[in-house]
Amino acid sequence: MITEKTQISILVIDPRESDHKRLRESFQTSSLPVTTTFTTSTEEGLKLLRRQNYDLIMTEHHLPHANAFQLLSETKEYYPFTPVILLSQVTETKTARDAFQKGVDDFILKEELSTTSLFDIVTNAIERRRQKEEQEEVNQRYRELAERDGLTGLYNHRFLLGALEREFMRSRRYHRPLSVLILDLDGFKAINDTCGHLEGDHVIQQVGRLLLQTVRFVDIAARYGGDEFVLLLPETGLREAQQLGLRILREIQSHPFIHEGKIFPLSASIGIAEHTIAQEQAGQLLKEADQALYQAKKTGRSKVVVSGYLKPALFRRASIKQDENKTLM
Repeated sequence: MITEKTQISILVIDPRESDHKRLRESFQTSSLPVTTTFTTSTEEGLKLLRRQNYDLIMTEHHLPHANAFQLLSETKEYYPFTPVILLSQVTETKTARDAFQKGVDDFILKEELSTTSLFDIVTNAIERRRQKEEQEEVNQRYRELAERDGLTGLYNHRFLLGALEREFMRSRRYHRPLSVLILDLDGFKAINDTCGHLEGDHVIQQVGRLLLQTVRFVDIAARYGGDEFVLLLPETGLREAQQLGLRILREIQSHPFIHEGKIFPLSASIGIAEHTIAQEQAGQLLKEADQALYQAKKTGRSKVVVSGYLKPALFRRASIKQDENKTLM
């Protein structure tokens, strides 16, 4: 909704300064509350766009060293919902049709500026932008619901598998490190049996929060199912993943669950694996981490087990107790 107090920021890119004057006059006639920035340079226009998200862009069809469609493509990368109005001296139907097909919001012939209602054109474009942004917010909420675990807010099993495939292929193509950490709570069934499933859910939520506080922005933290969690760690080798596993184990152990005045110590078993050239599919990486987790459970729980093959001298499979200073065998 455009009101008298609303200031609409408009970037105009047009190589003809004489047309700048015509546009200023048209804006004044329309009584639009606008703040306009004019430039004759395509390069300068792109620099301005990178610094500021304008409410609307008006651009000449034929620009120096580029055309409006190339500018449109770059603009949409930065601001996908910013409306673009094409200014042209060409009256060909094909030009207008191409403009709309490529995502231009409206098309104005310069010779008709004096008789065109800029107020209607600009306000309609701004309103369409608002509707698109609102729809994107709704879509984003639906995506969040589809990708997130309802109990913890972590990513869910389905999203994790998709992310694992993408990161696995990226690691394989660019020879970058990638590790997977699988965590399973120790003694969780006893808490469920003693305190009830609702309190068990609180434990799951508590661990989920700890994981979110521990991982980096680029890491993927997911609830794999039940009391099992998976961390997908791009750009992370085994040693760094092992250190993270020890830190997570320490954090879990230092935050016991308290129910009706009774303290329930928490701990976990953790398995870690790194992507290697021997793995042809992402599922193999996950399987090796799961096998390491099995070893952690089998050999006493409350530990981190690392499975690695690239550097056997440094990363021979080993069990690592809580003592973070203990090195790998």
